[in-house]
Amino acid sequence: MFYKTVFLFPGQGSQKEGMIREMALSDPHVKQIFAEAEESLKMPVYTLDTAEKLASTAYVQVCMLIAGVISARRLIDKGIKTDFVAGHSIGSFSAAVISGVLSFSQALPLVYTRGLLMQQAYPHGYGMAALVGLSELRVQQYINEHNKTHAAIYLANVNTADQQVIAGEIESIKIFIDSLQTHGIRKAQILNMSVPSHCLLMNSVSQALREKLSALDLKEPTIPYASNHSGRLLKTAEAIREDLWISVSRTVRWYDAMGLLYELGSGIFIEMEPSGVLSKITESCFPDAKVISMQEAHIDSVSWLWNSFQAGN
Repeated sequence: MFYKTVFLFPGQGSQKEGMIREMALSDPHVKQIFAEAEESLKMPVYTLDTAEKLASTAYVQVCMLIAGVISARRLIDKGIKTDFVAGHSIGSFSAAVISGVLSFSQALPLVYTRGLLMQQAYPHGYGMAALVGLSELRVQQYINEHNKTHAAIYLANVNTADQQVIAGEIESIKIFIDSLQTHGIRKAQILNMSVPSHCLLMNSVSQALREKLSALDLKEPTIPYASNHSGRLLKTAEAIREDLWISVSRTVRWYDAMGLLYELGSGIFIEMEPSGVLSKITESCFPDAKVISMQEAHIDSVSWLWNSFQAGN
């Protein structure tokens, strides 16, 4: 049986100290991307993943782009073919590079600017929280009620049928979480995010990205790309251009996108480094899918598993 394959690119929150330094310069893909990044950023790549640098949204997002693109290119070099690419939040830029729409050298300054503008817009007092145990509809109903008397919070991500992410002022988020304790919520956790992504608070960032993307000559994708803001499959450069700028201020409809890819015959999902979060989400949604986390498996093991799955073993 042939399984269609999806490359998954994780978003902010998956970063970890040392994630770039773990990559060996002896690998030609690492060497090439590092050289391009250093030329653009004017600083050594190995300094980007320190605890100090990762306190900055801009450097976190740059690290996620670098890790995602390198991971995918190494897999492709091993002969692994992907039928679709899907990036969660900032992971969408890595997905766009691998789909052929953006070059890495085009994506890097966009990503750095995106992170810097997000950080400057809300330097403190804002963030995000994950909620488990409630449907999108119920969370939105509770948000509407909460916003009548408190600082507005927003539905930022729909990751699974019962896992949602909210964004807004941290103090308002804490009050909201407390109010859910009597409404059947199983778990609520403040995320390692210092900005309120994927909501109307980011409209100014969206517009700035729109202007920068409009000046770029993009290529038509060679691999279909799953949209963040619509959850649909995008097959043109213009549609992907829009998704890259608009999704920073719109809800990420990850659950819809993954459901569509599964319905289209995707049976193998490989999460790029630094992986783990998207793998767990995928396993919970599709128990019969083959899910591989590059964080846990060596590149040769990933290649062996992929070939084994495709051979029906």
